[in-house]
Parts: sequence; C-alpha cells; structure tokens
Amino acid sequence: MVRRLLVSAGFVLSAVAWVVAVPSAAHADSYSAPLQTAIADLPVATEVRTGYSRDEFQHWVDADGDGCNTRNEVLIAEADDPVTVGSGCALSGGRWFSYYDRVSWTQTSDVDIDHMVPLAEAWDSGARTWTDAVRRDFANDLGDYRTLGGVTDDVNQAKGDQDVAQWLRRTTGVATSASSSP
Repeated sequence: MVRRLLVSAGFVLSAVAWVVAVPSAAHADSYSAPLQTAIADLPVATEVRTGYSRDEFQHWVDADGDGCNTRNEVLIAEADDPVTVGSGCALSGGRWFSYYDRVSWTQTSDVDIDHMVPLAEAWDSGARTWTDAVRRDFANDLGDYRTLGGVTDDVNQAKGDQDVAQWLRRTTGVATSASSSP
C-alpha cells in the first residue's frame, strides 16, 4: 500500500512539475540535474483560484480523429479485459481496475477518467495564463499514461479537485512523501 502511495505521489510530483514550469523544448532538452536540484529549481508562486471554471478546459476531444474521444481512448488503453469498439466508438466488454479503491468495473459508466493533476490545481498553478489550445491539450493529454486514469466514479467525485496526494492523506491518514518507509 505504501509503495503504491509513493508511486502515486511520484506521478503527482512529476505532473505538478510539468504544470508549474513548462520549459521550452530547447531548455528541456538541455536541462540535466539531480532530482532534488531540479525540484529546488522550480519556480514557486502563490496559487490563484480566481476565475477557475472546469469549462476553461475543453476535454474529451477526439484529437487524433479516429472517432474515439479522450475518455474512451483511456478506457481502451486501461482495459484489463478486451474491449470491443463499435460504431461511434461505443465500447462493450472490458474490465477496469480502479487503483483508488482497488475495485474492478465492467460498465464504463462506473468509471471516471481522473486528471492526476486536477484541472483546478493546474489553473491555480498557472494554467489561467495558458491559451485555450494549451488548456485543451493538457486536459486531453494521452502522451503520458500517468496523466489520466480510470477510477471508480463516486470515489473520484468525492476526491473532487484535490490532488491525489492531498486526498490520499485525508482519506487514509497515510503520508505520501518520499520520507515514508515501505
């Protein structure tokens, strides 16, 4: 359990680092430092919630034009049992494991796709200054399997816009910092 929490915390830290400071490609290609130095080099600023609305992040788009939106792309990728993709990207079959509560589901309606860095957290950390296109791309990021994940719908709704590490600390009482022992 602690190892899974540490892995989740690591994913959150990597995603938050991306949100807080999205370096230009040239800088990212040339930057190299130990993890502690890289974290210390991240700019720190006060979070600002002013103006946040989930609607500022267009999500569940069909970015690759294959007929399946981001939500369904994640469901297809994360299915533990084969999924049949029908007309209009209607999904049938499949089984999905929710690592938040360790439950498996066979109905897509029981699974929410969670942003590991909540959209509100992204907004607070600077997404309010991004273009609509960048916010859309962030909300639909399929480039890293850790950014979006299928989880039990009511558990995700209870988590709301809290980041995973914050929510886990509140619900489990377990610290998720790197100082936790396995």
